[in-house]
Amino acid sequence: MIKPERNMRVLIVPMAAMAETAGPGKRCRIIAKLLYKNGIEVATCMARDVNFVRIDGVKNYELEIPTPLGMPDMAAGIFFPLVQKLGITAKKTVKSFDQVLYFTGNLNKRYLKKSVEDIRKAIRDHNADIVYSEFNISAIIAAKLEKTKLFITVSYPTQKEYACVPGLAKGLNQLLSELGLPLVSSALELFDRADEYFCPSIPELEPFRGKKVRYIGALCANINENHPAKAKNKILVYMGNGTVSAAKMFREVSRAFEGSPYEVYIASSYLKEGVQGNIHVAKRWDFNSLLNEAVLYINHGGQNSMMDGLIHGVPQLMVPGKVFERRYNAGALKKAGAGRILEHTEFEAKRIRMLAEEIISSKEITENAENIGSMLHRKDEEFLAHFR
Repeated sequence: MIKPERNMRVLIVPMAAMAETAGPGKRCRIIAKLLYKNGIEVATCMARDVNFVRIDGVKNYELEIPTPLGMPDMAAGIFFPLVQKLGITAKKTVKSFDQVLYFTGNLNKRYLKKSVEDIRKAIRDHNADIVYSEFNISAIIAAKLEKTKLFITVSYPTQKEYACVPGLAKGLNQLLSELGLPLVSSALELFDRADEYFCPSIPELEPFRGKKVRYIGALCANINENHPAKAKNKILVYMGNGTVSAAKMFREVSRAFEGSPYEVYIASSYLKEGVQGNIHVAKRWDFNSLLNEAVLYINHGGQNSMMDGLIHGVPQLMVPGKVFERRYNAGALKKAGAGRILEHTEFEAKRIRMLAEEIISSKEITENAENIGSMLHRKDEEFLAHFR
């Protein structure tokens, strides 16, 4: 009797950070649930940071949380919330993804060494056939050391070819040297060492050249096609850890829409939850449900936010601020005719309301958002084929 082959075993590792970076964690959960539902043995290695959400039925291996610039935990616990409250991060220009890795502590040698060790242990314990890195460079290093197949998520503006800042890989190179691995001029070179590349987008928005990238559609929750029709009167707002501070966002958005016919839903972990008239605030909302009733989505231009809006055919007002990736995404959305850009220097109530009304009243902008959304439908079967 021939013994059946065991199921493929996959370990998913999203980038960790003290900051609110919803994208990697959210995509990690969607991928994990999809693999689990289809009989693939999946586990995660996620830090219990501000973005952590437990996945039912999926084992999670612990991962340390990096601290900004690698500072001591106690100091970071005091420093980071203060920086957020004072809006200091809003004044920082972020030119490339390796800067993000550096500022969040993901390039600190001590953190890298510890996290690589933890992920290697998880790979062995789970007996993983595939490591899937959601922008986690420690997972890339661990997979190479364990000689395990490496899959990664990629986006056009996080490539070294798009933008990088030399001189940030000192701690990383010290560790790579100790481990006997090739050195890099930028941490972003590590993403070129994967076996498979998956882009949760379409070529029209992220046109890769010279790299075999598999486009899998937006890794957002699938829309229920039988969702009952409802009146669309909601405006959703999510700015993440963006250039506009949470306090300013709340103040100007409230002034822009208070007393309006729109129900406004703001998601922020830095604001007090509650309801003031037609303004609703919570740490998280079920945007997959609310977007079905939305006429506009105001966000910071993060890839995950952009995709969430488009997959539901909702036009967007993007405030990318000084962050390279968000500026790219906002430009791609504007070029596609599915929304508008608002510079952070113009983030004030009167301007917000004017642009919102312009977008909401435009049949062309809404139709463009709907057309792109239909192109972004998830390609689950094509994606799953690579795990069998």
